[in-house]
Amino acid sequence: MHVAIAVLRKQPVNPTIPMKPLYWTRIIVPPSGQPAPVASSSTPSVPAAGTELLWHKLEEAEIEDIKEFSDLFSRQVVERKPTKKKEDKPSKVQAMKILDSKRSQNVGILASSLHVDFSEIENAIYNFDTSVVNLEALQQIYEVRATEEELALIREHVSTKPEVPLDKPEQFLHELAEIPNFADRISCFMFQSEFDDGISSIESKLNNLKSTCQFLTTSESLKTVLAIILALGNYMNGGNRTRGQADGFGLEILAKLRDVKSKDSSVTLLHFIVRAYMKKCEDPLRPGLALPIPEPGDIDRAMTVHFDDVNADLQKLQRELFVCETKTEKVIAASTEENVQPFKDKMNKFLTSAKKQLTGEIENLEECKMKFKTTMQFYQYHPKGGVNEDEVDPKDFFALWSPFCSDFKDIWKKEQQRLIKEKTQEAKRIQEKKLDIQKSKREEGGLVSNFKFIIF
Repeated sequence: MHVAIAVLRKQPVNPTIPMKPLYWTRIIVPPSGQPAPVASSSTPSVPAAGTELLWHKLEEAEIEDIKEFSDLFSRQVVERKPTKKKEDKPSKVQAMKILDSKRSQNVGILASSLHVDFSEIENAIYNFDTSVVNLEALQQIYEVRATEEELALIREHVSTKPEVPLDKPEQFLHELAEIPNFADRISCFMFQSEFDDGISSIESKLNNLKSTCQFLTTSESLKTVLAIILALGNYMNGGNRTRGQADGFGLEILAKLRDVKSKDSSVTLLHFIVRAYMKKCEDPLRPGLALPIPEPGDIDRAMTVHFDDVNADLQKLQRELFVCETKTEKVIAASTEENVQPFKDKMNKFLTSAKKQLTGEIENLEECKMKFKTTMQFYQYHPKGGVNEDEVDPKDFFALWSPFCSDFKDIWKKEQQRLIKEKTQEAKRIQEKKLDIQKSKREEGGLVSNFKFIIF
């Protein structure tokens, strides 16, 4: 059985400059009038005739900013002197094995799994280009690099017995070692990613804690909720000399509001508080109406912040940044004019930015500590055990808010659903009442007409 070959409908595209590849699986749609290719055991099944398919109708969008796109996604290519492709000539000489069997196997597996020409590895290392060889692959290459002892043995063999080829794993390590300062280059490259992840994580934690503290101290809606709790609590404690007439309350009570039930156990105090707040809202069902309390997720994230741990993480990043800077200087000093760029410019730019970010987060940490301390003071929170305010861990303070915020949000959603249901039922009752009135009028009109007819 012959397989029909689909003719390509589109003309080839020739970018003005080399572009980064996009590894997709191409789908070919036969031109109209040409029969679809016959399915075989190695090709996907052909859709039934008349089936509407996206790719049959979807046309490429016109890209106006193609020049900008080319600039953004073009691929840096190392300019190399033209070299003749090595021809693998059959050789009777057995390749030299220097590594032990397990080590040789590990290096060989990695080299084979990359599925790229060694020039692509060079391009990635020289130009920080991960479009073909990604960062994970570079990290694996870095981890299997030759030890000083292995490299000495490999180089000794190459210099003394050049006629005996190296085995593939040894050859791979030898070619890597021929790239000037390749280990330090990859190390600097990897640290950029690690630093970005680390500093972003710290920034996210601290900013969330700051914004949560800001909400707790400035939100008017939260103050309204707390005012409702205070009023209800004072009412419940009326006549009690030790608990009544309070101007405020300890945050420990927040988590217990859900446990205070009505006498018939049909509703909790927290339910009543939520309903009381909703009655104060002009439209509690208004789309986009924000919760009057902090988001439970923000509270839970704030609980995970440990100032000592954040400080330790920042100090670690600072030490690693210094090591990276030292390696950068070493690579630049040992590089030639041909291979010093773009490493030099990219690393100098990164180091300048990283130092600025690190300084910013160190200041951010101190600002967070002050903000947190101010928030505790705002609520007149007194830690147990006589712990100094400066030593209070955020989890101890925010743990008082977490169950309250979570329960409040759950009840808030349920109450909104209840109001929607009541509103729907009320609208239905009004509509039914209107229909009944209209029906009654029609019936009355019919009786009057009949009565007139009888008199006539």
